[in-house]
Amino acid sequence: MLGGGISIGKAFGITIRLHYSWFIVFVLVAWSLAAGYFPAEYPGWGLPIAIVAGVVTSLLFFGSVLAHELMHSIVAKSAGIPIRGITLFIFGGVSQMGQEPEKPQDEFRMAIAGPLTSLVLGGIFLAIWFFLKGLPEVITAIASWLGWINIFLAGFNLVPGFPLDGGRVLRSLLWWRSKNLRSATKIASNVGRAVGYIFIFAGIWFIFQGNWFNGLWLALIGWFLQSAAAGSYKQLALQETLRRHKVIEAMTTDCPMVSPETTI
Repeated sequence: MLGGGISIGKAFGITIRLHYSWFIVFVLVAWSLAAGYFPAEYPGWGLPIAIVAGVVTSLLFFGSVLAHELMHSIVAKSAGIPIRGITLFIFGGVSQMGQEPEKPQDEFRMAIAGPLTSLVLGGIFLAIWFFLKGLPEVITAIASWLGWINIFLAGFNLVPGFPLDGGRVLRSLLWWRSKNLRSATKIASNVGRAVGYIFIFAGIWFIFQGNWFNGLWLALIGWFLQSAAAGSYKQLALQETLRRHKVIEAMTTDCPMVSPETTI
């Protein structure tokens, strides 16, 4: 799913890409802010101000998502885990690790770094909104929305649904207790799939209540979460299985010899 994308540069030596699906969600966020949230909360604004505020807020929101993922990657690199890059896509962002953490402590620190970053950013934006009332209203309005959305982002990512950050925190604790990464991953993956199905059913319920947009979005997130949770465990199980074997075991060694005198 994340194979394609546009590289927009590097930060801390980590390649950053925009998946093509990111442009869809960027437009949706900017549109919902410009056409819905800002006009409802600040009816005195004209349409041009609302549009500019929507676009700027959407950019800063995804900048916050990028900061969240960057902190994951920086902590992972400090633990010796190679990072192939960061991709922003329709459901947020993902840090692409070259391997799994070798110790539960590394995974815990890596997983918790993202939500803590979002909490700090949320606190900074809310402080701007609360303490700097003398700034133009458009700035404090943007800061208020970004403050609450970053706090929500931190809380959502701490939901114990693998591979969300909360699910990785759960796996690190299970791994630390059992000393068995595969067993911990299986439990965390099952919890993640359960959370995904809860999101799907909640989304369907919203749709039947007439809230089509939020319901469909929640159901899609649930589908992605349960698929990613199942896929993550299968990938680890395959790696664990192949790690005990050598390439020569899968090679054919009794190859027939063809005489150089043979003609076609």
